[in-house]
Amino acid sequence: MIIEISVAVVAIAFVALVIFLIQTLRNVSELLAQTNVTMKELQTQMNGISAEATELLRHTNEVTVDVRNKLHSLDPAVHSIKHIGDAVSEVTSSFKQASATVADTIHTQVEHSKLLKDGAAAGLIQAVPIAVGLWERFRGKKISPLFQPTADRLNTPNGRTGR
Repeated sequence: MIIEISVAVVAIAFVALVIFLIQTLRNVSELLAQTNVTMKELQTQMNGISAEATELLRHTNEVTVDVRNKLHSLDPAVHSIKHIGDAVSEVTSSFKQASATVADTIHTQVEHSKLLKDGAAAGLIQAVPIAVGLWERFRGKKISPLFQPTADRLNTPNGRTGR
């Protein structure tokens, strides 16, 4: 009888174990089904994202090519601007040289006129028409008759004519 009770208890335990295993297998089966559905949704979303990424890369490549072409079209303008800068630099250098020449000429004329005339005011008055004449000649303008040095202006102490 103990054997029969033991066999009955083992049979009941086995049936309980099988019932729990069946429930666990059903839960695992449902979980796998949900996982399959989720994987299919992810695959669909990944296909959409992949298509969008491909489209984005295509647009990026088009923009890159467009920017490259526009930069190449700007090369002549950049070279022209460089040439303009070089020309301005040369003009500035010429202007500096001309200014130095004018200053040296004025200095020489003033020293020369100091030797010829007494007094600093007479030398300065005589140097002004010369400086203006040199400046206008440098700029390419006709020298105004008021600033042309004449013999009678150079010979008077105040630089004025007797008229």
